[in-house]
Amino acid sequence: MKKSLLLLVVFIGVLVRSEASGKWTAYMSYFDVTKNTCVNGKTYALASGSLYCYTPEKINLMSRISGLSDVMISYFVYNRNLSKFIIVYSNYNIDIMDTEDNVVNVPQYKNSFIQDKTINDVSVAGDYAYLSTNFGVVVINMERCEFTNTYDFGRKVTSATSTDDDIFAVTDNGVFEGSRKKNLLDRSNWQLLTAQKDFKVINYDDDIYAFKSDGLYRFDESDGSLEMLRSGSFFFVNPEGEKLVMVAEKEFVTMEEDGSFKSYHFHTDFTWASWDGTSFWASHRYRGLQYVTNNDGLLNNQEPAILINAPKRNLCYKLSLTDNNRLLVAGGSQNYVNIYNPGTVMSYDKDGWFTFIEDSIDTKIGYPYINVTGVAEDPNDDTHHFVSAACCGLFEYKNGKFVHLYNCENSPIMTIRPQSVNFRRYCWTSGVTYDNANNLWFLNNQVDTILHVLKADGTWKSFYFPELAGYPTFDNIYFDSRGWVWITHRRETAEHHAGVLCLNYNGTIDNTSDDTYRFQYNFDGASDINQVYNVVEDKDGILWLATSQGPFIIRDPRTFFDSSTPFEQIIVPRNDETDYGDYLLSGVAITDIAIDGGNRKWFATAENGVYLVSADGLTTIHHFTKENSPLLSNTVYSIAINGETGEVFFGTEAGLISYHADATDPELTLNHNNLKVYPNPVRPDYIGNITVTGFTYDCEVKVTTVGGQLIYKGTSVGGTFTWNGRTNAGKRVSSGMYYIIGYDEKGNKAATTKVLVMK
Repeated sequence: MKKSLLLLVVFIGVLVRSEASGKWTAYMSYFDVTKNTCVNGKTYALASGSLYCYTPEKINLMSRISGLSDVMISYFVYNRNLSKFIIVYSNYNIDIMDTEDNVVNVPQYKNSFIQDKTINDVSVAGDYAYLSTNFGVVVINMERCEFTNTYDFGRKVTSATSTDDDIFAVTDNGVFEGSRKKNLLDRSNWQLLTAQKDFKVINYDDDIYAFKSDGLYRFDESDGSLEMLRSGSFFFVNPEGEKLVMVAEKEFVTMEEDGSFKSYHFHTDFTWASWDGTSFWASHRYRGLQYVTNNDGLLNNQEPAILINAPKRNLCYKLSLTDNNRLLVAGGSQNYVNIYNPGTVMSYDKDGWFTFIEDSIDTKIGYPYINVTGVAEDPNDDTHHFVSAACCGLFEYKNGKFVHLYNCENSPIMTIRPQSVNFRRYCWTSGVTYDNANNLWFLNNQVDTILHVLKADGTWKSFYFPELAGYPTFDNIYFDSRGWVWITHRRETAEHHAGVLCLNYNGTIDNTSDDTYRFQYNFDGASDINQVYNVVEDKDGILWLATSQGPFIIRDPRTFFDSSTPFEQIIVPRNDETDYGDYLLSGVAITDIAIDGGNRKWFATAENGVYLVSADGLTTIHHFTKENSPLLSNTVYSIAINGETGEVFFGTEAGLISYHADATDPELTLNHNNLKVYPNPVRPDYIGNITVTGFTYDCEVKVTTVGGQLIYKGTSVGGTFTWNGRTNAGKRVSSGMYYIIGYDEKGNKAATTKVLVMK
């Protein structure tokens, strides 16, 4: 029975379907399963810093959307005494969660003024959780969800636990004991019990044990001496279940209620295991969560393991969407702060998530495969991709497998350090993208010639701009509706400007005699712009630039080649009966801009979340932050929009999340066959908008009864019309069938669909 259910859950999360507007979807990584806990028929698994809960009926992927307060879990510990978990995140935020998945946030430690908040271990005993920190022990009452005490005794604590009478803290100097009868806020009341160290103390069934690299010991509370109970090179000891479970290489060992030990042998390697009352659940890292059965002391894997279809890593620096709405994810960036993200290339479409194979690439190229900066899909072959990276050149993939590397030895690509013994490692590329003629364009940073083209016929062309030789951080290439090439240089330095290059090559790559180009960096007097991230054209032909001081526009791109600066800022009237206004998002660092089907602008920011503004930029429709929405982080790198569904993807520093917006790409003509309504029917318990897609741009839409009475009217946003199920006067409509009618430019009925409302 269990096995058949496991077969089903392998494919959880791969379906793509239309969603009503306003819904958030988190795409967290659940790839590396490191821990699990069995509670009341549920198995909770910690994977890649995220959490999911397995039952035979379903898998619940847990995130900020489901009620967790943060992302990237560092510690997940179960308290059997209270049937509650303590969850500690990498930013030191803390949740207490019960087995019904109700969450209480306890943010005081995160928000405290403690300078070094490093947590080295988390354990539970009785009603309390103990945080071992670099300065002492922090105690949390898990029943009341509040901090009890902070014992700062000036020593790094690597492990701590307690009995009813005492708290024991393991430090580099040995084990310190603090009697609850004394004032433990006074450092002098912590006494050195033993000089022994380098072990972890745990409370199991109100007894204290010590776990060392060579086995399990009984800890004597009176003098700190250790009595060997079971030798073995155990990876861990799990005190959270009905049995004390230990895992060594190819062996599980359990301590039974009577203190005896049982040994189980198996043929594979695990990093964690828990007992569900019948057998074991084991964490198998990249191979998933594994149910393990016992056959006369020999453990057997019950195939297949549970694998969640999800991103391999929470790395999503650069997002892009292909013409067939496949999301491409590049997991790195060019940076000068020694961040070495592993070479991560992922895609997401109707078939779910796929990670481009990266095994052995380091060996094949002879250098670390890191900091992927972009992915481009061949318009004529969706199994063929090119990947740029801030390491070794331009990578070619076929069917998700690496097949070729272009670098300074076999292409016009240049190396930053030609005299270095590691010269191949410094062929930094970025901005990889195709033009309409199937030519592949990309950037080559911090070298003499920064722009290269791998033409559709397999030959090469390079463009040389003498004033830009050596510029270090060209990031993006964008083709506008004219076919002009816009390239952004991100970073201002003492020798280089943050700005925009435009190249009009007149559609003739090889004939440079008719080329016109210009690099501009004077932003209309805004001298403090030190970052220019991206450029994009809206549906009115206006170019929008993302900069460190807010968005700028080029209202008429043809003026870019004039001597005066073409950059403008949108002035938003204050509407306070004065003629004053303010620049749109002035001073806000905009890291990316995307245009949706309604010509509205989505702004990613460096530390202010995401903004959605109207087509003209004068009205802020949404401002999503981590504090007021499920957004994973206020640092957002990239935005990509699925024009067919209206799903807006946000690549943040904490991972990928999306928002189902109320705009899709418009149809060219009105046709009832294009209209899709969801949900339909609208059930009594549904709360949210009714969404209809398939309209033309800014289409007039009316909702009527079957008898023709007008109930509601509005205008589509792009190709999407939303209705809240109420009349224009705000009254909720009665149960029944309603017609939704789109009108053409002449005011004639052109397309009709219907929806059933159940009250």
